[in-house]
Amino acid sequence: MSRDEVRGAIANLDVVESKVRLPAWFDEIAWGKLDYLGWRDPRAPMRAYLVTDIDGTASGAMLRQSPSRAELGGRAVMCSLCHFMRRFNEVALFAAPRPSADKRQRLSTLGILVCTDLDCVTKVHSAPVLGPLDPPVDEMIQARREGLRVRTVSFLRSVSSTPRTVRGRG
Repeated sequence: MSRDEVRGAIANLDVVESKVRLPAWFDEIAWGKLDYLGWRDPRAPMRAYLVTDIDGTASGAMLRQSPSRAELGGRAVMCSLCHFMRRFNEVALFAAPRPSADKRQRLSTLGILVCTDLDCVTKVHSAPVLGPLDPPVDEMIQARREGLRVRTVSFLRSVSSTPRTVRGRG
């Protein structure tokens, strides 16, 4: 993907947040090994971006990290994308506002628990410790990649889809 394709893929940018800063390592990306592109805005550390190719078109979303909660203690939390268990401070809740021209729908957001380093790709490519009944390493890594891709595409499609109108009680 080109720089313009990645920038244009972010479906939920607000006018205030229209400047998408790409990572410094953008030109070094090995697109064949990448299941999605995830990075943090260097000038706004609580803002992150997630972009992938969906049916030949770049699709993405801007995410805002929620403040971490210390009361989780030493609990492990599972990332919703890579399905790896991580320490509580290595996974965070990110909110993705849904795009909408209707002012009533602008508060519609989707939340997702994601690795704070946005590096799920590295985790799914790592060689697992195999047991005697496990399939070969290549098959396990391929299955992980497919799962990561399906979950990423599903989330990005949910962000860009039109939210349902919620009617007040009267």
